[in-house]
Amino acid sequence: MVKKRLKTLGPPHPKWERRPDERPREILDAALRVFAAHGYSATRLEDVAAAAGVTKGTIYYYFENKEDLLLRLVASREREIFGDLEALMGGLTGPVSSKLRMLMRKGFCEPTDESRRLLSVVFQELHADAPKVFARTVQNNLVEGWKLIAKLIERGKASGEFRQDADAEVAARVFTSGLVLQQLWRGGMGLDELDPFDKDRMVDSTIELFLHSLRPTVSVRAAVGKRRATHS
Repeated sequence: MVKKRLKTLGPPHPKWERRPDERPREILDAALRVFAAHGYSATRLEDVAAAAGVTKGTIYYYFENKEDLLLRLVASREREIFGDLEALMGGLTGPVSSKLRMLMRKGFCEPTDESRRLLSVVFQELHADAPKVFARTVQNNLVEGWKLIAKLIERGKASGEFRQDADAEVAARVFTSGLVLQQLWRGGMGLDELDPFDKDRMVDSTIELFLHSLRPTVSVRAAVGKRRATHS
């Protein structure tokens, strides 16, 4: 597989302009750039230190080792991503299906911001080069994503938009697993070179198939509408 290489940027500000309490975040930002450019396995802490404009000893002051640096990098980005998604979901009105579409497109379509793009590159590299470390980095990400999707499915069931017999937790896991595997096969295993396929088309079509499977049959919809008319 031919790995993508990204230009490693230097430190964002000279050392003397930065406050000590900003250093962990700046080291994490530098680590993201270096991991994306060189791959996790090939990256040395000296490379991260140079990109952050600090010494290797400074990195050890804040982080135990390279794996700790990676895990805390992913955790910090996860908090930002899921915080943004929760805020987005809370601000949307309308049917639950619209919220699910928005959530999944934000989570799986081609990232538009630089941070998420670089993180996606890091994940693809990890899957191929360090599968055990990759497993540790994505575990919490997957679980949090499943919880958020399952919560939306339950809301759809409560409103009558989705089938009452739908298992929200199973649906959330199966739905996301298919898209995650497609991304790993295409990025981490080089399948895109053999079988190029539009990523956004894959996501949009999967969402529509998933929503179709959750919708109640015509007879169930009619029964729900009749109950509502009776109680109104």
